[in-house]
Amino acid sequence: MPLTRPIERRYVPPSAEDQARHAADAQAEREKFHAEREALKPARRATLAAGPLLRDLDAAVDCSCACHPTPPSPNSHDGGATCPCQQTREERIALRQALFDDLGDWEAEREWEERVNAELQAEAAVLGVSAQIVVPAAPMVITGVCDGRAFYLRERHGSWGVTIATDDEPLTDPWASPLEAPSIDIASGDATDFHDDAGRSSRGLALRVAVTAVRDALLRNGCAHELPESNTHRFCRFCGVLLAEADSWRWSTC
Repeated sequence: MPLTRPIERRYVPPSAEDQARHAADAQAEREKFHAEREALKPARRATLAAGPLLRDLDAAVDCSCACHPTPPSPNSHDGGATCPCQQTREERIALRQALFDDLGDWEAEREWEERVNAELQAEAAVLGVSAQIVVPAAPMVITGVCDGRAFYLRERHGSWGVTIATDDEPLTDPWASPLEAPSIDIASGDATDFHDDAGRSSRGLALRVAVTAVRDALLRNGCAHELPESNTHRFCRFCGVLLAEADSWRWSTC
């Protein structure tokens, strides 16, 4: 399980160039929206003219209130062509059946979540930690507290990382903390690290990987590293770090 040297994670505000780019992107989206609205004005005017008598038709064309009828949107039911009102009774029955089939899939997903949660809690009890799955997938996120230190594991697109709280607020959940709150990245790896002997992804194994990372990082951060008079080892006998690089395994908030 690959540990990484501790890296403090701290929010850095976007640069002036980034802010300018985001502002330009937002302006482009606004212009696109207004262009599409302008393109629909003739159809909107015709729709309004066929309705109740209006004192100011121009104002109604520009108004966004839902009280004014609007022409069909090309982004909804293909402009009305695929609206359920245009389908036969048999087609509507088939669509309802497809919905019920989807509900069956949701039930299977709920059972899966209950199973993996039970697996996680069983592993947490063995490891002597508290943990919970806060996001089941995309990304998969497990948070918890290990030996007095809050942590989270995040896996996405086949890669995972473990992050812990700082020494100043060791029990503050770094996953739920404000963007500005610092935290410390301590380990990363490939999602195959969570695969059991059958090749299936295991939340219990993922928790074990995270807890091992937290405990190793805490050990290395607090280790005194060999006795001063001992110079016969390249690696610390207590925590395993290369003695010449021992300081790089401590974090700045120590």
